[in-house]
Amino acid sequence: MKKLKYIALVALAALTACTKVEMDSYSPDRKVTFQAAAYVPQTKANVTLWDEFHAFKAKAFLHADRGDGYTSETQDFFGTADNNHIETITPYQDGGSPAASESNTSFWAPSHDYYWPKSANSYLNFIAWYDKNGRTPATSSETSLSWTGYTVQGDDNLLYADEAWHYNLNTTNDSHYTGDRVTNGVPMLFHHALAQVAFKASATNATSGDYTRSVAITSFSLSNVYSTGSLELTNAGSETTATVPWEVRGNGWATSGTAAPMAATIASGSSISVTGDAVNLIPMRTVLPQTVTGSMMLTIEYDIVTKKNGADFSVEHITFSKSLRSLVSIITEWGMGHMITYTLVFNLSTDSILIQPTLENWEYNGGNVTVE
Repeated sequence: MKKLKYIALVALAALTACTKVEMDSYSPDRKVTFQAAAYVPQTKANVTLWDEFHAFKAKAFLHADRGDGYTSETQDFFGTADNNHIETITPYQDGGSPAASESNTSFWAPSHDYYWPKSANSYLNFIAWYDKNGRTPATSSETSLSWTGYTVQGDDNLLYADEAWHYNLNTTNDSHYTGDRVTNGVPMLFHHALAQVAFKASATNATSGDYTRSVAITSFSLSNVYSTGSLELTNAGSETTATVPWEVRGNGWATSGTAAPMAATIASGSSISVTGDAVNLIPMRTVLPQTVTGSMMLTIEYDIVTKKNGADFSVEHITFSKSLRSLVSIITEWGMGHMITYTLVFNLSTDSILIQPTLENWEYNGGNVTVE
């Protein structure tokens, strides 16, 4: 079951240049702050987001009542046109100093103070995302969030939050944030937009009488993997206070550019030794979500090394190549928010290879579905 991550936004609306409100109507506890936590619906337990990011981006859209003194009824709320009205949200301690660790973080906030408007008829809509490499979405409006020509590196991380619609004051989220120091705010669920994949190898039945066998992998690769694509999300909104998931346009990421091999790093003349428990061929890395096509060919070269009573006996060199889709037909795509591990199990008594796939949810460590 898919697990989702919450970040709470304590949204208290902006004192912008076009307002005509009295300063004394605002107090420090009405400033915009954020609360960050992961939320697991089944248990209402918290899982830290600190390992995911220490800053994220947000935009807010003000639908203002003219009684609040705004010059227009709808306007960008954060920042300026120079930065596309995007704010960076970072962690702070109680006194307002930047927080360097999770343990002394009391709230998350933009560097500029924002406040709720006075009128109950005014409201704010919020979107948020995180990109490890700081790339700006192609579109970031109330109804469209998209990335175009996005090239994924092995350590990338991209998340987006459900849009928070029609908020005009804090909400209390104790059930979502039990145990956290800050529990008030506008709840926002974050989803991973990318996928992760790993390949491992293990061996069984390595010893039989006087003979000991092992695998020495000299080359391993998967061909025709796309790393560039585009993602378009749309949001129909809500007429009431609610968080609304983004709808993925089409089949999700649309691949583009040229597909290329994804290979294990093995120095020339070296090998990866497999004698028992699983070892990494390609450690868990981020990939572009995509269909597992018939043209993704898994190719491996390896030696079966046999020793008798500890002395060299024989070496058999083997090359194997076959479509990953045909080898593991149950996994047809690398979906957004999924972590997939393919383990090649070498049975050294039968000279066979079994591939065991495991699919986990990236959103929450420990949530998994095993497909074998």
